[in-house]
Amino acid sequence: MGASGWEYRVAFTGSLAETFVAAQQEVLASGSFIWPWESIDPDYVSEVVPRPTSLAALAEAKQFEEFWDEGTHTILDVERIWAEGDEGDFGAIRPLTAAELIANFGAEHPSVAEFDRVHRSGPSGPLADLMGQKWSGRIMAIYADAVPAEVYIWGWSGD
Repeated sequence: MGASGWEYRVAFTGSLAETFVAAQQEVLASGSFIWPWESIDPDYVSEVVPRPTSLAALAEAKQFEEFWDEGTHTILDVERIWAEGDEGDFGAIRPLTAAELIANFGAEHPSVAEFDRVHRSGPSGPLADLMGQKWSGRIMAIYADAVPAEVYIWGWSGD
């Protein structure tokens, strides 16, 4: 199938980490994702894993090699917010740096208007160039009245 790019623009829910988890829970609840075991012949896997209904069940499914053969092609394929000192980006959402924000938006805390001026949906534009390696993503806050109002999360995953 090949990798897929994905993006989410969601309401800020207290922190980037909390918003990341809320976005994952929303995708999980919607069921709008590929589930690897639905396209695998059951005769070729040790266990068929049902679609998860919780992030804990998703984490259990990620313990099987078959998950990583396809992935979900969504934000569900990443597991954490990258922290300073992390080794590599695999499975992580990396916040944009202050330098990246200033270079792309002209501000460390871009407003909705500044974000909308730069953002292009899909695999084009300056934000696509910041995406990073497959099975990872990026995250940034979008500000209204000098406080975080929204969060934009994007990346690419799947095989």
